[in-house]
Amino acid sequence: MHLGLPWFGPKRGFGWGWTPVAWQGWLATAVFLAFILFLTYGPAFRHKGVLFVALLGGFLAFVIATGTKPGGRWY
Repeated sequence: MHLGLPWFGPKRGFGWGWTPVAWQGWLATAVFLAFILFLTYGPAFRHKGVLFVALLGGFLAFVIATGTKPGGRWY
């Protein structure tokens, strides 16, 4: 499911991973961080940990689907 230009691309420096390279990627990252902040500082409820893991897994799947092939330099 790759539509147009990638939203996330490889890191430019040392390491392996993705960074936002388009405004859509930055927006998706900001929304994800807003959800995490809400979970951290929002009202207390059961199963926050399960919801956190589900959000993290969903965001990772989203980044894989809308990003470039992972890679980077290891030197």
